[in-house]
Amino acid sequence: MWWRFGRRVPGKTISADIREHEDGTVSIDVRGQTCPGYLLSINQAMDRLAPGTNAVLLTTYAPCGDDVNAWCKEKGYVFSGLSRDEDIWKIAVTKPEGYPQRDP
Repeated sequence: MWWRFGRRVPGKTISADIREHEDGTVSIDVRGQTCPGYLLSINQAMDRLAPGTNAVLLTTYAPCGDDVNAWCKEKGYVFSGLSRDEDIWKIAVTKPEGYPQRDP
């Protein structure tokens, strides 16, 4: 991805690390990304999840709460809360049952 002034930043891409946990929840890790990249990454990851899935978004972007809450309202996802653990923001989001599934 090209950033301001034509410099390419190694390792910076629009993607998320998606991990499924034993309890059925999924973590979507976009730490290190800023707006709008982290929202694009989260959007792509959530599109892949089955309806009814509970996800925890992990980000280091401080203004994330309002952004993700607005995005959830637009997409029809359930924003369940926001917490902070040192420099990591954790946002609970659910893709509701009956949500139309997109082809991968």
